[in-house]
Amino acid sequence: MKKTLEHLPEHKQQDIQAIADILRDTVDEFVAGKSGKQSGFKIQKIILFGSYARPPSAEGKPGWVYDPAHGYISDYDILVIVNRMELVENLKLWKLADDRIKRRIEKIPVGVIVHTLKEVNQWLREGQYFFQDIREEGIELYSIDSRELSVPGNLTDEERREIAQKHFQKCFQNANEFFFVYETALNKGWLNNAAFQLHQASERFFACTLLVCTNYLPKTHDIEKLCHFCAQQDERFLQLFPKENQFHRRSFHRLRRAYVDARYSEHYEITVEELTYLSEEVEKLKMLTEEVCLERITSK
Repeated sequence: MKKTLEHLPEHKQQDIQAIADILRDTVDEFVAGKSGKQSGFKIQKIILFGSYARPPSAEGKPGWVYDPAHGYISDYDILVIVNRMELVENLKLWKLADDRIKRRIEKIPVGVIVHTLKEVNQWLREGQYFFQDIREEGIELYSIDSRELSVPGNLTDEERREIAQKHFQKCFQNANEFFFVYETALNKGWLNNAAFQLHQASERFFACTLLVCTNYLPKTHDIEKLCHFCAQQDERFLQLFPKENQFHRRSFHRLRRAYVDARYSEHYEITVEELTYLSEEVEKLKMLTEEVCLERITSK
């Protein structure tokens, strides 16, 4: 696995190293003074993957996008490999790390996924192509484990196509069902319920794309993070839910919050105007999801 960031500008190298340092420091602080199992919690590897791990094209075009004027910004994508499942599942710890990273890296979204070494190696042996790409293209930022990731198993083209087709049939239908229920709730005037259903439709369309294209789905309900993961597969996803004005930003923020707050918060609010605009964006998401997924299925 590669270990250099030399293809990136110096300030981006500094950003990425800062992310790795924050992740390590946060775990080290948590472990300090602990006893029992928790005293043995460790980060084994930190790997950069996705847009910033890719070298420039033959024409010199970078693999990443930074166009804040139009809301097109590639994430720093980081895989953290740890030694215990209990550490993976410590959501409070990773939320703390995420908050610290956001304070340090203000202009670039950062996507962190956390898995055990056992999980990653098992998925590689099973031919899980999301992790195959990370193994082939990723850049190792930190490692205390000299072992290489497992050699990937080989799925036939037909097996890949069959897996992708099953994901598409299940997820696309599921997303459409949530979209239908959203329209019913909106017509009834149940605005908070409509917001939740629209969030779920969005989440399922993003999930459909990721499962078809990578056979992997991050453990998150954050539709902004899912959108950026999808943009690794097709940059057109960055054109969805633009942030060009306050109305756009406020509407999307309320949709992001809808997974929890639309159901449980007495202070949550959303308007018909905002929902109407958001549903138009979700319709675009639906069309793009179908196009990208069918292209991938036929090309596998």
